[in-house]
Amino acid sequence: MYEKSDKRRLYWLIDQYLSGKIDEPTFCDEFYYSYDLEISNETLSDVEQQTFAELSNVSSRFSQYEEDHKLDARAFSTVQELKQKIIETKKKLQEQSPISRLDN
Repeated sequence: MYEKSDKRRLYWLIDQYLSGKIDEPTFCDEFYYSYDLEISNETLSDVEQQTFAELSNVSSRFSQYEEDHKLDARAFSTVQELKQKIIETKKKLQEQSPISRLDN
């Protein structure tokens, strides 16, 4: 595993989620701790900055509770929306540099 300030941790979290090793709340919490609190934007490429910022927007609004979605569906991200954004993020990052992909 990587330090929370290491951008490789973001790639690792995406892979952990997509392989079913962590759930949505865990992904969102850990992504927040790393991306929003620890990682310096200076260590990210322009594509990474944009792509991770978009993922952060979706993950920060994630709620696993149906009651939240009933209150205001536009205010909260669903499991499906989060998973789709994670898949899109992985695809964009692979397109950026498939050879230098940072996998564990």
